[in-house]
Amino acid sequence: MLARVFFAALLLPGGLAWTASRQTLPETTASEDARVASASVAQLAQLRGTDTRPKAPDAVDSAMPTWARAGLATLAVLAAVALAPRAALAETDVQMYVGQGCFWHVQHEVVKQETGLGRQPAEITALSGYAGGTEVGSQGEVCYHNMAMAPDYGRMGHTEVVNVSVPEGKVGDFAKAYFDAAAKYPFGRADPQDRGTEYRSAIGIPGGMDGPLFKDVEAANNGRLQLVRGQGNDADTVGTKKVWVYDSNQFPFHQGEIYHQFHDDMIERYPQEYHKLKKLLVAQGTVQKVACPEMGF
Repeated sequence: MLARVFFAALLLPGGLAWTASRQTLPETTASEDARVASASVAQLAQLRGTDTRPKAPDAVDSAMPTWARAGLATLAVLAAVALAPRAALAETDVQMYVGQGCFWHVQHEVVKQETGLGRQPAEITALSGYAGGTEVGSQGEVCYHNMAMAPDYGRMGHTEVVNVSVPEGKVGDFAKAYFDAAAKYPFGRADPQDRGTEYRSAIGIPGGMDGPLFKDVEAANNGRLQLVRGQGNDADTVGTKKVWVYDSNQFPFHQGEIYHQFHDDMIERYPQEYHKLKKLLVAQGTVQKVACPEMGF
């Protein structure tokens, strides 16, 4: 702001005289003095708009001291930058995960929310996987039930979840949609026939109940369900009002197998455009191959 005020002051009728008075002028003869005085009067007349004589191009600039012209040019640039519209700062995205029964159904619901943000197919981030357990395999793997003796997510205390990248200011909106769904189902989820700790209701955010985003989650819940601090390997929530809240730093997300991504639900069948997301996101590396058996059902 100071630069803008100073720049404006220089353009006032007295500004040029103030600037010129800061210059140490060499000694001149009387005729030279008269010529300089005449030029100064002409410059001031031009600035005031009272000079009726024909104006040579850049007459004022050529007579103005070099250092003054450089200063004015610098201030003009500063003023232009200060007055230019500022681009909006990009909102930070945060990683959160939600679990509410089988992850096939939950992933479809979360993708619909991402589409509501205006995201294109290649920008979808919702991935099925596992979280909330107290163990992982020797290579960090967490796998679906299998016959290959690979580390089983259920035995290690994990539940099925969907991880998504959410603008920080939209965490409350995503949480509200999650709680709205849980509240409308009599048993807390769309598929109460799936029983066991692998299907418990869960939300994971950085810091959990002690993190800065918990207030948004709590407001979205609005007292409808009981938010409980997740300890890992927690009990099933079917038929209760409980939702385990996990610190995603302590209980991180583990992506599931490729064949679990963008899958039809047990009852619902989803459109081909939804299924095509798997091939697209695998090709661009959003979905990674994991160290688990790919059974493909």
